[in-house]
Amino acid sequence: MKTYHYLKVNAAKGIGFALAYVALIVIILSFAFGGFLGLADAVNNIGSSKGLGFLVGIVCIAPIFFLMKFIYPKINISTNDTYLLVNRKNQSDLIINYDAINAIALNAQRLNTMTIYGKSNEVLFHIQPFTNHQLMPELVNVITAKNKYQKSVTQKRMLNTNYDMVVYQRG
Repeated sequence: MKTYHYLKVNAAKGIGFALAYVALIVIILSFAFGGFLGLADAVNNIGSSKGLGFLVGIVCIAPIFFLMKFIYPKINISTNDTYLLVNRKNQSDLIINYDAINAIALNAQRLNTMTIYGKSNEVLFHIQPFTNHQLMPELVNVITAKNKYQKSVTQKRMLNTNYDMVVYQRG
């Protein structure tokens, strides 16, 4: 039995948190400099746009990446001889039997995603990790070792880069 841990991407939560964080920083800085006009004067007096960009990156944007780890939910996936056990915070555990899996799609909707489909093509589980991207090929190897699957690879294009969409269909 092996256990995988990752942080699940939640774009709505992440973007909302980032916007609220930047707004809070701007409000605090405007109070520190005597209002928005005082903040604008302070920005104009910095002199260098590179210096301003570096300062904004250090003070405003860098902490967002560290704080994202606290707002994204942590997911634990344990493998067994007959099933996957998915443990999510504030939700009941999800048990997926290997025999109930009909297909596995890697990078189908977006890059670095994995979707597990059931017998009637319903989505059993969707994985989009913020951390630990190497767990997806390992999970595919565990699942495909239990039953016979046919692999098909399709080239997809996003932002002038090509990547492989891989689908494992039960044979």
